[in-house]
Amino acid sequence: MKLRSKKWPLHALKCALLLSIAAVVSPKASAAAEPCVYNNQNIISTWRGLHNDRNMVIVIAHRGWWGEHRGPSNSCGADINYFTNNPENSFWSIMDALHTGFEAVEVDIKMTRDGVPILMHDYTLGRTTNIYQLDRQNKYDPYSGRGFNPYVNQVNWYGTLEHGFLLSTDRGHVTSAPIPAFAQLLDKYKTDNTNGLLVLDVKDRAAMQEVWRLMNDHADSRGSLARNWVAVKFNLTTYPNPADLEADLYRHANPHGGSINNKWNEPFLGIPVITNNMLDKLPNLVSIEEEYMQKDYTLGVEVNLNMKNGRLQQAYNAVGNALHPVGIFNPLADPYAWTGTGENQAFFQNTGRCCYRLYTVRFDDNYIERQNWSFLYGDNWKAFDFITTDEAGGMIDDLTAKHLRQGNNLMMN
Repeated sequence: MKLRSKKWPLHALKCALLLSIAAVVSPKASAAAEPCVYNNQNIISTWRGLHNDRNMVIVIAHRGWWGEHRGPSNSCGADINYFTNNPENSFWSIMDALHTGFEAVEVDIKMTRDGVPILMHDYTLGRTTNIYQLDRQNKYDPYSGRGFNPYVNQVNWYGTLEHGFLLSTDRGHVTSAPIPAFAQLLDKYKTDNTNGLLVLDVKDRAAMQEVWRLMNDHADSRGSLARNWVAVKFNLTTYPNPADLEADLYRHANPHGGSINNKWNEPFLGIPVITNNMLDKLPNLVSIEEEYMQKDYTLGVEVNLNMKNGRLQQAYNAVGNALHPVGIFNPLADPYAWTGTGENQAFFQNTGRCCYRLYTVRFDDNYIERQNWSFLYGDNWKAFDFITTDEAGGMIDDLTAKHLRQGNNLMMN
Protein backbone atom coordinates (compact mmCIF):
# COMPACT_ATOMS: atom_id res chain seq x y z
CA MET A 1 0.00 0.00 0.00
CA LYS A 2 1.28 3.44 -0.85
CA LEU A 3 2.15 5.41 2.27
CA ARG A 4 0.46 8.77 2.40
CA SER A 5 1.64 12.02 3.89
CA LYS A 6 -1.21 11.92 6.43
CA LYS A 7 -0.76 9.70 9.45
CA TRP A 8 -2.79 6.52 9.43
CA PRO A 9 -5.96 6.57 11.53
CA LEU A 10 -5.43 5.15 15.03
CA HIS A 11 -7.57 2.13 14.16
CA ALA A 12 -5.46 1.43 11.08
CA LEU A 13 -2.27 1.59 13.15
CA LYS A 14 -3.69 -0.85 15.69
CA CYS A 15 -4.68 -3.26 12.94
CA ALA A 16 -1.26 -3.01 11.28
CA LEU A 17 0.46 -3.56 14.64
CA LEU A 18 -1.61 -6.66 15.39
CA LEU A 19 -0.87 -8.07 11.94
CA SER A 20 2.85 -7.49 12.47
CA ILE A 21 2.78 -9.22 15.87
CA ALA A 22 0.86 -12.16 14.40
CA ALA A 23 3.45 -12.55 11.66
CA VAL A 24 6.23 -12.78 14.23
CA VAL A 25 4.43 -15.08 16.68
CA SER A 26 3.04 -17.54 14.15
CA PRO A 27 5.49 -19.33 11.84
CA LYS A 28 2.60 -20.02 9.46
CA ALA A 29 1.56 -16.38 9.16
CA SER A 30 2.06 -14.74 5.78
CA ALA A 31 2.49 -11.11 4.86
CA ALA A 32 -0.70 -9.09 4.99
CA ALA A 33 -2.41 -8.75 1.62
CA GLU A 34 -2.57 -5.38 -0.09
CA PRO A 35 -5.98 -3.80 -0.79
CA CYS A 36 -7.27 -3.64 -4.35
CA VAL A 37 -5.58 -1.11 -6.65
CA TYR A 38 -7.82 0.02 -9.46
CA ASN A 39 -7.18 1.40 -12.93
CA ASN A 40 -9.26 4.45 -13.82
CA GLN A 41 -9.83 3.52 -17.45
CA ASN A 42 -10.84 0.02 -16.40
CA ILE A 43 -13.31 1.40 -13.83
CA ILE A 44 -14.97 3.54 -16.48
CA SER A 45 -15.03 0.70 -19.00
CA THR A 46 -16.63 -1.58 -16.39
CA TRP A 47 -19.10 1.16 -15.46
CA ARG A 48 -20.23 1.66 -19.04
CA GLY A 49 -20.92 -2.07 -19.38
CA LEU A 50 -22.81 -2.48 -16.09
CA HIS A 51 -26.19 -2.78 -17.82
CA ASN A 52 -24.90 -5.94 -19.53
CA ASP A 53 -23.20 -7.41 -16.46
CA ARG A 54 -25.71 -9.10 -14.17
CA ASN A 55 -23.09 -9.81 -11.50
CA MET A 56 -21.38 -6.46 -10.92
CA VAL A 57 -22.32 -3.35 -8.94
CA ILE A 58 -20.03 -0.32 -8.52
CA VAL A 59 -20.05 1.25 -5.05
CA ILE A 60 -19.42 4.95 -4.46
CA ALA A 61 -18.31 5.96 -0.95
CA HIS A 62 -20.47 8.95 0.01
CA ARG A 63 -18.31 11.77 1.47
CA GLY A 64 -15.36 9.35 1.50
CA TRP A 65 -14.42 6.87 4.24
CA TRP A 66 -15.40 8.82 7.32
CA GLY A 67 -16.72 8.64 10.85
CA GLU A 68 -17.44 5.15 12.13
CA HIS A 69 -18.26 3.66 8.73
CA ARG A 70 -16.12 0.56 8.23
CA GLY A 71 -14.07 -0.60 5.29
CA PRO A 72 -14.58 -3.96 3.56
CA SER A 73 -13.37 -7.10 5.32
CA ASN A 74 -11.98 -8.47 2.04
CA SER A 75 -10.41 -6.05 -0.41
CA CYS A 76 -8.35 -8.35 -2.66
CA GLY A 77 -7.48 -10.36 0.47
CA ALA A 78 -6.83 -7.36 2.74
CA ASP A 79 -9.03 -6.91 5.80
CA ILE A 80 -9.76 -3.21 6.31
CA ASN A 81 -12.89 -3.74 8.40
CA TYR A 82 -12.18 -0.84 10.73
CA PHE A 83 -13.28 2.78 10.91
CA THR A 84 -11.22 5.94 10.52
CA ASN A 85 -13.08 8.74 12.36
CA ASN A 86 -12.09 11.00 9.47
CA PRO A 87 -14.23 14.12 8.97
CA GLU A 88 -16.66 13.88 6.05
CA ASN A 89 -15.58 15.41 2.72
CA SER A 90 -11.98 15.72 3.92
CA PHE A 91 -8.70 14.99 2.19
CA TRP A 92 -8.28 12.21 4.73
CA SER A 93 -11.63 10.54 4.07
CA ILE A 94 -11.07 10.67 0.31
CA MET A 95 -7.44 9.54 0.19
CA ASP A 96 -7.91 6.82 2.81
CA ALA A 97 -10.76 5.43 0.70
CA LEU A 98 -9.00 5.53 -2.66
CA HIS A 99 -5.73 4.17 -1.27
CA THR A 100 -7.43 1.40 0.68
CA GLY A 101 -9.57 -0.49 -1.82
CA PHE A 102 -12.56 1.72 -2.71
CA GLU A 103 -13.10 2.30 -6.44
CA ALA A 104 -14.98 5.61 -6.20
CA VAL A 105 -15.72 8.43 -3.77
CA GLU A 106 -18.44 11.07 -3.96
CA VAL A 107 -17.85 14.57 -2.59
CA ASP A 108 -20.08 17.63 -2.43
CA ILE A 109 -19.14 20.94 -4.04
CA LYS A 110 -20.11 24.41 -2.84
CA MET A 111 -18.86 27.79 -4.08
CA THR A 112 -17.32 30.46 -1.86
CA ARG A 113 -17.98 34.18 -2.25
CA ASP A 114 -14.80 34.61 -4.27
CA GLY A 115 -15.69 31.76 -6.63
CA VAL A 116 -13.62 28.89 -5.23
CA PRO A 117 -15.25 25.40 -5.24
CA ILE A 118 -14.74 23.66 -1.90
CA LEU A 119 -15.71 20.23 -0.59
CA MET A 120 -18.74 20.84 1.63
CA HIS A 121 -22.07 19.07 2.02
CA ASP A 122 -24.00 21.89 3.69
CA TYR A 123 -24.73 25.27 2.17
CA THR A 124 -23.49 26.66 5.49
CA LEU A 125 -20.25 26.29 7.46
CA GLY A 126 -21.29 26.03 11.10
CA ARG A 127 -21.92 22.29 11.44
CA THR A 128 -18.63 20.99 10.03
CA THR A 129 -15.95 23.72 10.32
CA ASN A 130 -14.25 26.06 12.80
CA ILE A 131 -15.65 29.14 11.08
CA TYR A 132 -16.62 30.43 14.53
CA GLN A 133 -12.94 30.64 15.48
CA LEU A 134 -11.97 32.28 12.20
CA ASP A 135 -14.57 35.01 12.76
CA ARG A 136 -14.37 35.08 16.59
CA GLN A 137 -18.01 34.14 17.04
CA ASN A 138 -19.96 31.61 19.11
CA LYS A 139 -19.79 28.02 17.94
CA TYR A 140 -22.87 26.88 16.03
CA ASP A 141 -25.22 24.40 17.72
CA PRO A 142 -27.15 22.44 15.03
CA TYR A 143 -29.73 21.27 17.58
CA SER A 144 -30.80 24.70 18.83
CA GLY A 145 -29.85 26.67 15.72
CA ARG A 146 -27.90 29.17 17.81
CA GLY A 147 -24.39 30.32 16.99
CA PHE A 148 -22.44 31.41 13.91
CA ASN A 149 -23.49 29.59 10.75
CA PRO A 150 -22.78 31.66 7.61
CA TYR A 151 -23.49 30.42 4.11
CA VAL A 152 -20.51 29.22 2.11
CA ASN A 153 -21.23 31.77 -0.62
CA GLN A 154 -20.98 34.59 1.93
CA VAL A 155 -17.39 33.79 2.95
CA ASN A 156 -14.16 34.13 0.95
CA TRP A 157 -11.75 31.26 0.47
CA TYR A 158 -8.73 33.51 0.20
CA GLY A 159 -7.92 35.09 3.52
CA THR A 160 -10.52 33.14 5.49
CA LEU A 161 -11.52 29.58 4.68
CA GLU A 162 -8.06 28.69 3.39
CA HIS A 163 -6.98 28.94 7.04
CA GLY A 164 -9.88 26.90 8.41
CA PHE A 165 -10.23 23.33 9.65
CA LEU A 166 -12.92 20.69 9.84
CA LEU A 167 -14.61 19.57 13.05
CA SER A 168 -14.61 15.97 14.23
CA THR A 169 -17.68 13.92 13.34
CA ASP A 170 -19.09 14.39 16.85
CA ARG A 171 -18.24 18.12 16.62
CA GLY A 172 -16.33 17.78 19.90
CA HIS A 173 -13.06 19.25 18.67
CA VAL A 174 -11.33 20.96 15.76
CA THR A 175 -9.24 18.48 13.77
CA SER A 176 -6.06 19.19 11.82
CA ALA A 177 -7.90 18.37 8.58
CA PRO A 178 -8.05 21.60 6.53
CA ILE A 179 -11.19 22.82 4.82
CA PRO A 180 -10.49 21.42 1.34
CA ALA A 181 -10.69 23.25 -1.96
CA PHE A 182 -11.37 21.17 -5.05
CA ALA A 183 -8.18 22.37 -6.78
CA GLN A 184 -6.17 21.24 -3.76
CA LEU A 185 -7.82 17.82 -3.96
CA LEU A 186 -6.76 17.49 -7.60
CA ASP A 187 -3.20 18.42 -6.65
CA LYS A 188 -3.19 15.91 -3.81
CA TYR A 189 -4.58 13.20 -6.08
CA LYS A 190 -1.54 13.72 -8.29
CA THR A 191 1.17 14.00 -5.63
CA ASP A 192 -0.15 10.93 -3.78
CA ASN A 193 -0.16 8.88 -7.01
CA THR A 194 -3.82 8.06 -6.49
CA ASN A 195 -6.14 5.71 -8.39
CA GLY A 196 -9.93 5.59 -8.31
CA LEU A 197 -12.75 7.82 -9.44
CA LEU A 198 -13.86 11.07 -7.86
CA VAL A 199 -17.58 11.79 -8.25
CA LEU A 200 -18.69 15.38 -7.64
CA ASP A 201 -22.18 16.39 -6.53
CA VAL A 202 -22.65 19.82 -8.14
CA LYS A 203 -25.77 21.89 -7.47
CA ASP A 204 -25.44 25.00 -9.65
CA ARG A 205 -24.12 26.17 -13.01
CA ALA A 206 -21.35 28.39 -11.66
CA ALA A 207 -19.89 25.43 -9.78
CA MET A 208 -20.17 23.23 -12.88
CA GLN A 209 -18.24 25.71 -15.01
CA GLU A 210 -15.46 26.13 -12.47
CA VAL A 211 -14.94 22.44 -11.65
CA TRP A 212 -14.90 21.64 -15.39
CA ARG A 213 -12.25 24.31 -15.94
CA LEU A 214 -10.13 22.82 -13.16
CA MET A 215 -10.67 19.28 -14.46
CA ASN A 216 -9.13 20.34 -17.77
CA ASP A 217 -6.20 22.16 -16.11
CA HIS A 218 -5.13 19.39 -13.70
CA ALA A 219 -3.70 15.95 -14.40
CA ASP A 220 -2.78 12.91 -12.31
CA SER A 221 0.73 11.52 -11.81
CA ARG A 222 0.44 9.66 -15.13
CA GLY A 223 -0.44 12.81 -17.07
CA SER A 224 -4.14 11.99 -17.49
CA LEU A 225 -6.39 15.05 -17.21
CA ALA A 226 -8.84 15.05 -14.31
CA ARG A 227 -11.75 14.95 -16.79
CA ASN A 228 -10.76 11.29 -17.32
CA TRP A 229 -11.24 10.28 -13.67
CA VAL A 230 -13.68 12.84 -12.23
CA ALA A 231 -17.38 12.28 -12.88
CA VAL A 232 -20.01 14.92 -12.10
CA LYS A 233 -23.55 14.43 -10.81
CA PHE A 234 -26.01 17.22 -11.60
CA ASN A 235 -29.74 17.60 -11.06
CA LEU A 236 -32.00 17.68 -14.11
CA THR A 237 -33.55 20.81 -12.62
CA THR A 238 -30.14 22.51 -12.88
CA TYR A 239 -29.81 21.56 -16.55
CA PRO A 240 -33.26 20.73 -17.95
CA ASN A 241 -31.79 21.09 -21.44
CA PRO A 242 -28.57 19.33 -22.55
CA ALA A 243 -27.79 22.35 -24.73
CA ASP A 244 -27.44 24.50 -21.59
CA LEU A 245 -25.02 22.02 -20.05
CA GLU A 246 -22.96 21.84 -23.22
CA ALA A 247 -22.85 25.64 -23.49
CA ASP A 248 -21.38 25.84 -19.97
CA LEU A 249 -18.85 23.07 -20.68
CA TYR A 250 -17.74 24.52 -24.01
CA ARG A 251 -16.62 27.66 -22.16
CA HIS A 252 -13.48 25.75 -21.20
CA ALA A 253 -13.23 22.52 -23.23
CA ASN A 254 -15.01 20.26 -25.67
CA PRO A 255 -17.24 17.96 -23.57
CA HIS A 256 -17.02 15.18 -26.15
CA GLY A 257 -14.20 12.65 -26.29
CA GLY A 258 -11.15 13.24 -28.45
CA SER A 259 -7.45 13.96 -28.62
CA ILE A 260 -5.91 16.81 -26.61
CA ASN A 261 -2.13 17.29 -26.92
CA ASN A 262 -1.90 13.89 -28.63
CA LYS A 263 -3.61 12.13 -25.71
CA TRP A 264 -7.05 10.57 -25.82
CA ASN A 265 -9.54 12.09 -23.38
CA GLU A 266 -12.87 10.80 -22.22
CA PRO A 267 -16.04 12.79 -22.82
CA PHE A 268 -17.32 14.74 -19.84
CA LEU A 269 -18.32 12.00 -17.37
CA GLY A 270 -21.83 13.20 -16.55
CA ILE A 271 -24.42 11.59 -14.28
CA PRO A 272 -27.86 13.25 -14.44
CA VAL A 273 -29.70 12.90 -11.12
CA ILE A 274 -33.47 12.47 -10.84
CA THR A 275 -35.42 12.82 -7.60
CA ASN A 276 -39.12 12.50 -6.89
CA ASN A 277 -39.84 16.19 -6.39
CA MET A 278 -38.51 16.98 -9.88
CA LEU A 279 -41.67 15.54 -11.43
CA ASP A 280 -43.59 18.55 -10.11
CA LYS A 281 -41.11 20.95 -11.72
CA LEU A 282 -40.42 19.10 -14.99
CA PRO A 283 -43.57 17.52 -16.47
CA ASN A 284 -41.44 16.32 -19.41
CA LEU A 285 -38.79 14.81 -17.14
CA VAL A 286 -38.59 11.44 -18.93
CA SER A 287 -38.16 13.14 -22.31
CA ILE A 288 -35.27 15.20 -20.91
CA GLU A 289 -33.76 12.06 -19.42
CA GLU A 290 -34.01 10.24 -22.76
CA GLU A 291 -32.30 13.14 -24.52
CA TYR A 292 -29.38 12.96 -22.09
CA MET A 293 -29.02 9.23 -22.64
CA GLN A 294 -28.32 9.90 -26.32
CA LYS A 295 -25.22 11.92 -25.39
CA ASP A 296 -21.75 10.37 -25.37
CA TYR A 297 -20.97 12.13 -22.09
CA THR A 298 -23.71 10.44 -20.03
CA LEU A 299 -21.99 7.79 -17.89
CA GLY A 300 -25.25 6.69 -16.30
CA VAL A 301 -28.38 8.10 -14.69
CA GLU A 302 -29.12 8.22 -10.95
CA VAL A 303 -32.83 7.59 -10.43
CA ASN A 304 -33.76 7.83 -6.76
CA LEU A 305 -36.72 5.48 -6.89
CA ASN A 306 -38.39 5.37 -3.49
CA MET A 307 -40.49 2.25 -4.02
CA LYS A 308 -41.44 -0.27 -6.67
CA ASN A 309 -44.02 1.27 -9.01
CA GLY A 310 -43.42 4.64 -7.36
CA ARG A 311 -43.56 8.00 -9.08
CA LEU A 312 -40.15 7.52 -10.70
CA GLN A 313 -40.82 4.04 -12.06
CA GLN A 314 -41.16 5.34 -15.63
CA ALA A 315 -37.88 7.23 -15.32
CA TYR A 316 -36.21 4.08 -13.96
CA ASN A 317 -37.59 1.94 -16.81
CA ALA A 318 -36.38 4.44 -19.40
CA VAL A 319 -32.76 3.92 -18.35
CA GLY A 320 -33.05 0.18 -18.77
CA ASN A 321 -34.75 0.56 -22.15
CA ALA A 322 -31.86 2.75 -23.30
CA LEU A 323 -29.31 0.17 -22.07
CA HIS A 324 -27.63 2.66 -19.75
CA PRO A 325 -26.35 2.02 -16.20
CA VAL A 326 -28.85 3.12 -13.55
CA GLY A 327 -27.77 4.28 -10.11
CA ILE A 328 -29.33 5.27 -6.80
CA PHE A 329 -28.43 7.03 -3.55
CA ASN A 330 -28.85 4.83 -0.48
CA PRO A 331 -29.86 7.17 2.39
CA LEU A 332 -28.50 6.12 5.78
CA ALA A 333 -28.96 8.14 8.97
CA ASP A 334 -26.42 10.86 9.72
CA PRO A 335 -24.29 10.24 12.82
CA TYR A 336 -25.46 12.34 15.78
CA ALA A 337 -28.80 13.17 14.16
CA TRP A 338 -32.04 12.18 15.90
CA THR A 339 -32.40 8.47 16.58
CA GLY A 340 -34.74 6.39 14.45
CA THR A 341 -34.83 3.46 12.07
CA GLY A 342 -36.38 2.80 8.67
CA GLU A 343 -38.27 5.82 7.41
CA ASN A 344 -37.81 7.44 10.83
CA GLN A 345 -34.06 7.72 10.47
CA ALA A 346 -32.88 11.32 10.56
CA PHE A 347 -30.51 13.61 8.66
CA PHE A 348 -29.06 17.07 9.11
CA GLN A 349 -30.61 19.64 6.81
CA ASN A 350 -28.48 21.25 4.11
CA THR A 351 -28.34 24.35 6.31
CA GLY A 352 -26.57 22.32 9.00
CA ARG A 353 -29.62 22.41 11.29
CA CYS A 354 -30.86 19.20 12.88
CA CYS A 355 -32.91 17.40 11.53
CA TYR A 356 -35.49 15.88 9.20
CA ARG A 357 -36.94 12.37 8.97
CA LEU A 358 -36.65 10.28 5.81
CA TYR A 359 -40.42 9.90 5.46
CA THR A 360 -40.76 13.66 4.98
CA VAL A 361 -39.20 13.40 1.51
CA ARG A 362 -41.58 10.80 0.07
CA PHE A 363 -43.06 13.42 -2.28
CA ASP A 364 -46.37 11.59 -2.83
CA ASP A 365 -44.95 8.07 -2.81
CA ASN A 366 -46.58 5.78 -0.25
CA TYR A 367 -43.29 4.93 1.43
CA ILE A 368 -39.51 4.86 0.92
CA GLU A 369 -37.55 1.64 0.51
CA ARG A 370 -34.19 2.72 -0.92
CA GLN A 371 -32.59 2.82 2.54
CA ASN A 372 -32.96 -1.00 2.54
CA TRP A 373 -30.28 -2.92 0.68
CA SER A 374 -32.79 -5.69 -0.01
CA PHE A 375 -34.64 -3.20 -2.25
CA LEU A 376 -31.47 -2.45 -4.21
CA TYR A 377 -30.19 -5.98 -4.83
CA GLY A 378 -30.27 -9.58 -3.62
CA ASP A 379 -28.53 -12.91 -4.18
CA ASN A 380 -27.52 -12.98 -7.86
CA TRP A 381 -29.83 -10.10 -8.83
CA LYS A 382 -29.58 -6.33 -8.84
CA ALA A 383 -32.02 -3.49 -9.44
CA PHE A 384 -29.25 -0.86 -9.71
CA ASP A 385 -25.83 -0.83 -11.35
CA PHE A 386 -24.08 1.77 -9.18
CA ILE A 387 -24.94 2.76 -5.63
CA THR A 388 -23.80 5.71 -3.53
CA THR A 389 -23.76 4.96 0.20
CA ASP A 390 -22.05 5.96 3.43
CA GLU A 391 -21.60 2.26 4.29
CA ALA A 392 -19.49 1.53 1.22
CA GLY A 393 -17.25 -1.03 2.95
CA GLY A 394 -20.14 -3.02 4.34
CA MET A 395 -21.97 -2.90 1.02
CA ILE A 396 -18.92 -4.19 -0.87
CA ASP A 397 -18.80 -7.15 1.53
CA ASP A 398 -22.54 -7.77 1.15
CA LEU A 399 -22.43 -7.55 -2.64
CA THR A 400 -19.49 -9.96 -2.71
CA ALA A 401 -21.44 -12.45 -0.60
CA LYS A 402 -24.36 -12.13 -3.01
CA HIS A 403 -22.15 -12.74 -6.09
CA LEU A 404 -22.47 -9.15 -7.32
CA ARG A 405 -18.79 -8.14 -7.40
CA GLN A 406 -17.63 -10.69 -9.93
CA GLY A 407 -16.40 -7.95 -12.25
CA ASN A 408 -14.15 -6.44 -9.58
CA ASN A 409 -10.99 -7.83 -11.20
CA LEU A 410 -11.89 -6.08 -14.45
CA MET A 411 -11.43 -2.69 -12.74
CA MET A 412 -7.90 -3.44 -11.55
CA ASN A 413 -4.51 -2.78 -13.09
